[in-house]
Amino acid sequence: MILISSLAYVLAACGAPSATDYQSGAQNTRAQEGLACADVGISPGSDFFSRCVTDLHNNLWAEQNLEQN
Repeated sequence: MILISSLAYVLAACGAPSATDYQSGAQNTRAQEGLACADVGISPGSDFFSRCVTDLHNNLWAEQNLEQN
C-alpha cells in the first residue's frame, strides 16, 4: 500500500497528466472532429454527421497507433 501511494506521489510530482487532462483532451479532439465534418458541409445533429465524427475519430486513432508501433 505504501509503495502504491509513493508511486502516485512521484507521478504527480513529475507532472504526469491527470484523468481530467485526458478527459479535456478527448473533448477537444471530439470537438475538432465535429468541426471537420461540419466544414465539409455535413449538417450537425444528423445521423450522417454522427457517423462522420465516429469514422474520423476511429481512423485518426488507428493512424496514430500505427505510427507508434
